[in-house]
Amino acid sequence: MRNLDIELTNRCNAQCTFCPRDQTPDQGFMSFDIFKRSVQRARELELTPKIHSAGQGEPTLHPQLPEFAQYVHEQGIEYGFTTNGSLLTEELARKVIDANVSHIVFSISDLDEDYEEVYALKFDVTRSNIMRFLDINEELGKPIRTTVSLVAHDLNKPKLSQYRKFWAEAGIDEFIHYDQTNRGGACEIGRYFVDNDGYKAEAADFMGRHKLSHVCGVPFVMLFIGWNGQYYLCCNDYRKLTPLGSVLDHSIEEMDLIKKARFFEDEAPEACKNCDLDVTNRVREVMFEIEAGEASNKDLDILVTDLQKQQSTLEEFYALSD
Repeated sequence: MRNLDIELTNRCNAQCTFCPRDQTPDQGFMSFDIFKRSVQRARELELTPKIHSAGQGEPTLHPQLPEFAQYVHEQGIEYGFTTNGSLLTEELARKVIDANVSHIVFSISDLDEDYEEVYALKFDVTRSNIMRFLDINEELGKPIRTTVSLVAHDLNKPKLSQYRKFWAEAGIDEFIHYDQTNRGGACEIGRYFVDNDGYKAEAADFMGRHKLSHVCGVPFVMLFIGWNGQYYLCCNDYRKLTPLGSVLDHSIEEMDLIKKARFFEDEAPEACKNCDLDVTNRVREVMFEIEAGEASNKDLDILVTDLQKQQSTLEEFYALSD
């Protein structure tokens, strides 16, 4: 099953240290007409994807979030959104619950003083909002699934189990753990391959021997539409370097072909050149780490297994091998 991320806005009230907020260009809010067209594009597919609003901003900043959610529900599609929770007041909580949201992801990877240092938000406000939301959800008997998303970064890695325990005891249903990524190269987190031509030939040879495609699955499985109605290659393109066309002009199936063509052009898509999710870059990074004594050939074997699984899943949808 594919997922469609419809970005309501790329503005955000938080200043997370692991998010390159200053790299996001042309900030704005999605119009209802563009939102409806985006949803209709999803319905054109034989298998309708789940729709979620995360993007590169904070969806609760959008004044029409409840109306958007209700519209998706009326189309018979599951709808959820990701929020830092700081603006989810009791009034807004009741509205989104009444709008039949199916799933809310709380992006909150730290607690107490650590949270305030990393997010530049008041933890007491966020905690109170989430606790009250859980109470209202139970009170109204709505089956809204709740998830806490935990991004592992330098400050919180030793404390993640503690944070998970805290939210589990509060009544959160499930957890997602992510490693910090460099958001298409917009965030500097010390990747060796960035702006470095080393190991390109070696990676290409290695991938050829293991029959690994250089095509990344993220743009095809995790579809992304920006607030202005532009399809982008991937939600990790924080600088939005690779706009591909508007939902007003292209179906998702047409966009799949456009994305595929971009991967087989002479140059890699601009959004992928310094991205640490790019398949070739992932192989090169491990090779750099082996050179630095931080990894071994066993790590390459593990990566191959992971990439082969991803490729197998992707090829269920498309013939994307070289």
